[in-house]
Formats: sequence, C-alpha cells, structure tokens
Amino acid sequence: EPAEHTIPLDDDYLDDIAAAFGQVVDSKSPYTSGHSSRVALYTDMIAEALGLPAERRRWLKRGALLHDVGKLGVSNSVLDKAGALDRDEWAAVREHAAYTEMILGRISAFAELGRIAGAHHERLDGGGYPRGLAGDQIDLETRIITTADIFDAITAERPYRGAIPVPQALAMMEKTVGTALDARCFEALKRALERVPLESLAPAAAA
Repeated sequence: EPAEHTIPLDDDYLDDIAAAFGQVVDSKSPYTSGHSSRVALYTDMIAEALGLPAERRRWLKRGALLHDVGKLGVSNSVLDKAGALDRDEWAAVREHAAYTEMILGRISAFAELGRIAGAHHERLDGGGYPRGLAGDQIDLETRIITTADIFDAITAERPYRGAIPVPQALAMMEKTVGTALDARCFEALKRALERVPLESLAPAAAA
C-alpha cells in the first residue's frame, strides 16, 4: 500500500489560495464584488484593535476571505434577486454557511477555519444559523468575522437597496449588540474606523 505524502504549505501560499477563492466567490455576483476582501480587511482591523497576535490575525484573515465560499452552491437567481425571497429561496441562502464549513472541512489546512468561518451567521441569542449556537458556543474569531461581514453588508450596495453611510450603519449595528453582535468586537470596529479617513469607507468606495 503506497505511503501517504504530506506536502507542507507555507503561509504565503495559504494566503494566496484564500485570496483566490475569495475572488472566485466575489465574481459570482455583481452585488458581492469585493465583499470577501473587504470583510477580510475589516476582520483584520477588528482583530488588531482587540490585540490579537499578528500570526493569529493572518490566520483569521484567511477565514474571512473564505467565509462565503459556500455561496458557490447557491443559485445566482436567488443571490441577485431584487425582491423579497420566498421560503425556499431563503432556505437556499441559509445553506451557504453550512456549505462553507463542509467545503473547507475537506482541506486539512483550512478545516478549523471552516468551523470558524462557517458560523458567521450565528447570533449570540441563538437565533442564527446553521446550528443555532449561542453565547460562549460562538468563538471570538467567529464574532470578529460576523461583525466585519455585517458592517460590509450594510455599507455596500445590495440588490434590494442602495449602500448605507458608515455612521448610519454603525447606529443600526449598535441596536443588535448583545443579541447578534459581540460588544467587544463592535467597539473594536468603531475604534479601528476612527483611525481610517471616513471618505475611504464611503459606500461608493466600498461597493
């Protein structure tokens, strides 16, 4: 029986793989263009503000780039729909989080990231998906990606509405702190944004 061979992968190579997959996912729909790279940027900003070590930030940034890879399994007719989704369409969209964990779980270098990134739609109050995790069941790293993902989802143009300015987006997010969002991550996002010129995060630039 032939011996198994393991090829070591360095960090630069893993970064390139994550970035490439993120670009593939983002190219699936005009409304997701640049989403993964922006979520990765915001994830890194939040992680830095929280004091995570550089090595852990780099690892988590890969997870942010890959968090929506499961959308490759969702039809564009659903992702790009301008009107309200029906029950079946909404169920199809929700599947993408589980797909992300399943896809990344098959790759040893990304398996742990699959668990972290695949939970980015979980909520602290247990009302999220795919597993309905709550409170301490949700890792800090997942909470960081969730905060970054929601911030970009609000400030970028969507099929059903225009982009929302950063100050208004933060006000909307603040209302969900403690139920959907982690308070530490939200405060870290605000601190990080204070160091960035607001015009560089204007909806036109982020879309």
